[in-house]
Amino acid sequence: MHKMKVTYIAETSLTNKSAYSHHVIKMCDTFTKLDHDTILITSKKNFNFNYKKLKNDFALKGKKSFKVLSFAKFNSENFFTRILFGIKAAVFLKNHKADLILSRSIITSFILSLFKIHHFLEIHSELKSFTKFIMVNLNFINSDYIVKIILISKALNKVFNLENKKILILHDGVDIDNFKRQKIINNIKSASYIGSFYKGRGIKLITNLAKNFGNLKFNLYGDKSKVLKSKISKIKNLKFCGFVKYKEVPKILSKSDILLMPYSNNVEVRAKGINTAKYCSPLKMFDYLAAGKIIISSKLDGINEVLKHNKNAILVKNFDYKSWEKSIFEILDGKYNIKNIQKNSLKTAQNFTWEKRAKKIIKARRI
Repeated sequence: MHKMKVTYIAETSLTNKSAYSHHVIKMCDTFTKLDHDTILITSKKNFNFNYKKLKNDFALKGKKSFKVLSFAKFNSENFFTRILFGIKAAVFLKNHKADLILSRSIITSFILSLFKIHHFLEIHSELKSFTKFIMVNLNFINSDYIVKIILISKALNKVFNLENKKILILHDGVDIDNFKRQKIINNIKSASYIGSFYKGRGIKLITNLAKNFGNLKFNLYGDKSKVLKSKISKIKNLKFCGFVKYKEVPKILSKSDILLMPYSNNVEVRAKGINTAKYCSPLKMFDYLAAGKIIISSKLDGINEVLKHNKNAILVKNFDYKSWEKSIFEILDGKYNIKNIQKNSLKTAQNFTWEKRAKKIIKARRI
């Protein structure tokens, strides 16, 4: 594999706590790990940005750093500033040639096409409003200058219905080196959830489970400001631990027995008006797999592409308390071969590393 110049474009900062930023950071780190010179262009100012701190917080593996350029002209973000960012990125790429260009920005992708710059476009959710009009109605999504459209799951293509030759299905990934080999679980004592507390993430469901499984400790990690503490303060075996840096995640998961992903049929994200339930592929799912624990997850199309019931996880068909209660009782009663599930969980994680994801993109560039 010869050394390349890689440019990654993203509408984010590196100092927020979103899965979007996490994904971008890990992908850029992976390209540098593969010895490619990598530049990340962001649309937002990275206040107090320090690469050494970033490397420590996210347990990055690249021996050298990727370069970060902020093209933010204004602090606020609207359609005008997004257009301006796309133009600045395109002008930069006209003057600084790259062997591989990836964009997480729909509007920037549109502008790159106008500038006749070949690139990959990565999409993790359906499109709304004007971006949908530009890319779908005006058919820019089939631009000859978009080499491949990377989708987070096969289920997401049901929204776009793109030709197979145009798309590259790549779920998120994990650095399995961050996780130590786990022992077989013999005595189940705890259950954990790590992630955001947006609507549809099952936080209320977990709270109800904690009330009725007093012998288990339930630990939730995320932004505590979104939780009404008065309603949970009396549940002794439920603890809201707050947001943790990624470097702490492997340690937390290693101390847990059951890992929870209780998604409803209406899952909200940072962008308003978008429901990702049918096609989501949660980034934390791959950390859960690499931890080699017992995953209990909602049965949703995007998730089902990775998790298989009674093989590498326990899938719950209905998003209701009785169904989840039944699944936990079955685990505690020894219905499932936990040793086999743990083994298959680790095997699955090995197929979804960030390095394999990056190599598939590089391979698609050559086709």
